[in-house]
Amino acid sequence: MAAPSLLNWRRVSSFTGPVPRARHGHRAVAIRELMIIFGGGNEGIADELHVYNTVTNQWFLPAVRGDIPPGCAAHGFVCDGTRILVFGGMVEYGRYSNELYELQASRWLWKKVKPHPPSSGLPPCPRLGHSFSLYGNKCYLFGGLANESEDSNNNVPRYAHSFSDQMLILWFRLRTLISSVFIYYKG
Repeated sequence: MAAPSLLNWRRVSSFTGPVPRARHGHRAVAIRELMIIFGGGNEGIADELHVYNTVTNQWFLPAVRGDIPPGCAAHGFVCDGTRILVFGGMVEYGRYSNELYELQASRWLWKKVKPHPPSSGLPPCPRLGHSFSLYGNKCYLFGGLANESEDSNNNVPRYAHSFSDQMLILWFRLRTLISSVFIYYKG
């Protein structure tokens, strides 16, 4: 068995372009040489999509179009080829989302995805801080925090994986030719 290669960190000190402001709760994915960052917060929720080219050491803001999602923090963010899916997150203090958006990064085109209603059970509640992972052609959503209060100013966090939540695992079946999303609930 070959010895594992050592990885070394180094600070990238020479880059150009519009650098994203400091933030937390953002998400990032890599598509080839591009690192794509969306959302997060620091004195408000960030709604920009920033891209860093690791070959040219350049930041840029792509000219996105379509159904552009609101800024969000602590959202789900997965990549399938050149397609990125965004689920949920906090859109403002105490107000969480359960919306699903798709970004086709090859054209910088956003689309709001409207999943088919489940045959049984409820759709996932608005949440933040959940896991959202892609495995094969399925996305798995689990946990996170929901707001128990209807009043966003009276934020009462509730763990979304508690027994009071009907939905434990959400499967999105991703199709490469048709960008529709189907839901299966296991409760």
